[in-house]
Amino acid sequence: MLMDGVQIVKDLERRVAAEIFVQTGSLRIAETPERAREIVDLVEMGKSIKFDIHHISKDEVAKKLPYMKTDDLIEACYCPTDGHLQPAELVSAYIKIGRSHGVDYKSNCRVEAVLIEGGQTKGVQTAAGLLHAPVIVNAAGPWSYLVAETAEANLPTAAIGHYYLTTRPDDANPVDRLSPAVRDRHHRIYSRPESGGLIVGMYAAEAVEYDMEQLPGDFDMSAMKARFDDIHVATLIHAAQQRFEWINERTPMTVTTGIMTFTPDGQLFCGTHPDVEGLFHCSGFCGHGIVQSPTIGVIMADLILSGRTDYDIHAIEADRFFEVPGFQERAEIKAKCYQMHAGYYGSVQGKTHAKPQTREEA
Repeated sequence: MLMDGVQIVKDLERRVAAEIFVQTGSLRIAETPERAREIVDLVEMGKSIKFDIHHISKDEVAKKLPYMKTDDLIEACYCPTDGHLQPAELVSAYIKIGRSHGVDYKSNCRVEAVLIEGGQTKGVQTAAGLLHAPVIVNAAGPWSYLVAETAEANLPTAAIGHYYLTTRPDDANPVDRLSPAVRDRHHRIYSRPESGGLIVGMYAAEAVEYDMEQLPGDFDMSAMKARFDDIHVATLIHAAQQRFEWINERTPMTVTTGIMTFTPDGQLFCGTHPDVEGLFHCSGFCGHGIVQSPTIGVIMADLILSGRTDYDIHAIEADRFFEVPGFQERAEIKAKCYQMHAGYYGSVQGKTHAKPQTREEA
C-alpha cells in the first residue's frame, strides 16, 4: 500500500507542480539483542516481498548521520527508497485538486450529529445547518468515536497526546535535508530532517489521555502549546539526547503537541459499519495518517463507489471489533488503546509479536 502511495503522490506532484515526497531513505537501529533480532526479522520479511531493505554497519550509519551517536549500535537496516511526505504541501494538493473537481470545503463547521433514517445515512447536522448526503465518511480523527456515537455506532478509538521537537539549524551539527529518517525503538523515538534542523518525536510509555467530549466546541488543535516544564516534554528531550547528544533543554528548538487517534491493535479503521448503510469510517491512523492517506483515499473511493477494493484490507476493516466482548465500553476501549500506545515502540516486534483478537479470531 505504501509503495503505491508514493506513486499516487508523484502524480499529485506533477499535477500541482510542487514537491510533496522527499526521498531520504530510512534507518532502523538497535543497541540491544532484542532490538537486533527485531531488525533481522524485519529485513528477512522485507526481502521475502522483494522490498529494498538491507543490513548496514554502524560505520555506514555514522557516515550517513554524522550528528547521531552510533558507537553503541549492534544492528541497523536501511531502506533507500523511503522518505517522508510534507504535510502542508500534501494537504494543499488535496484541496487544490478537490476544488478542480467541484468539491465544496466548509472549514470550521462542527458536526453535531449524523442523520439516520431506517438504517440509512441521510446527512449531517452541523453548527451551520443541515447537509444532506447518502454517504458520510467519518474521518474526524480523535473526534471520530463521538461522530460514530451520534449514529449509534461504536468505533473503538481513543485520543492520546503526542509530542515532538524540532531543532533550529545549527552550524555545529548540520542536518542535511536528505539525511535518512531514523527509528530507535529502544529509546522510543523517531527522527527526520526538517527545515535545516531535526524533528525528534516519541511514543512514550506514558501519555496524556483526552476525552474529546470534554473539550470546548471551538477547540483548535493547532493552537495547543507545549510547556517546557511538562514531564512529557522533559521525557522527550532526555530520550532525544540519548541518541543525539547535542540536544538538551538549552538547545534552540520548538516543541509541538497534538492529539493522535489510537486503536486497540494499532491498525486504522477503514470501511462501513454493519448497522448503518452509507456510513464509512476512516480513522485510527495511530500517528501515520499523512503517510497512509494517499492509498487509503483510493481504498475509500473504491469501497464507496463499488463496495469492494483490490487491496487486502482484512486487517483494517472498520467492523473487526464489532460486538467483540471487551471492545464495546469506552473505559475498556480507552484502556486497550492506551496499552497499545504504550507498547507501540516499547514492545519487541517480529515473529513472536502478538495482537488483540478481532471478531473472527475471538
